[in-house]
Amino acid sequence: MRHAASGISAALTAAACFGLMTPQSVQAHARWFLMSRHGDCAEVASLKRKIPDLGEINDPHAFAAFMRRKGYTVTSTRVAVPKGKAQEVKVPERDLFLMFVTSEMCAGPGGR
Repeated sequence: MRHAASGISAALTAAACFGLMTPQSVQAHARWFLMSRHGDCAEVASLKRKIPDLGEINDPHAFAAFMRRKGYTVTSTRVAVPKGKAQEVKVPERDLFLMFVTSEMCAGPGGR
């Protein structure tokens, strides 16, 4: 068992070294949305109304990093949910208190 674990670790290290596994590529597997207080979901791109230079950011980790680079204090907290993933991101200086969720958390047909 120890040999198998070290083999997996070596494979992951090699993948990271060759650029095959990056935080962005891991995040790309999950499609993220913004959840409203009422459970409706919206595209992350809808944040461009408040943050015009958002670019192609579409996940909570990239958004938090982007806001930190802009000099804001950001708190990002994983939220336990029954299915899918959820991440709360707060940027008090911009009055942003966001809940990022994957499609499994969105109401309605097709997850949205």
